[in-house]
Amino acid sequence: MGNKILFVDDARTFRRFVKMYLAKQHQVVTAENGEEAMNLLQSGYYPDVIISDLQMPIIDGQSMIKMLKADNKLKQIPVIILSGNDKSSERVKLMKSGAVDYIVKPFNPAELEIRLSNLLRPNRYTA
Repeated sequence: MGNKILFVDDARTFRRFVKMYLAKQHQVVTAENGEEAMNLLQSGYYPDVIISDLQMPIIDGQSMIKMLKADNKLKQIPVIILSGNDKSSERVKLMKSGAVDYIVKPFNPAELEIRLSNLLRPNRYTA
């Protein structure tokens, strides 16, 4: 069944909603913050993609990306940021730090699914 997705967000209701939506086509594991996500990853869970909120307690999304990119086993996992911050400068900063996409909340779940499909489809860079 589908790709493995790690969804990281500190808002429980939002986490449940996104998991319910994505679980129709993917295997979804959730974490409440970056620390919980890093613990899962360091214990051997390797998702095909990580979708993460930006502002979270303990370890935020930007710090988590820095930690991922510093780890040889984890640096290849693509990260999509979901955030309520609509500033262009913030999006540029996150994309420069390693995020592959940035979606502003509130968002259309169908848009997230399309972006996931585009990111995860085989041979996406071949003509």
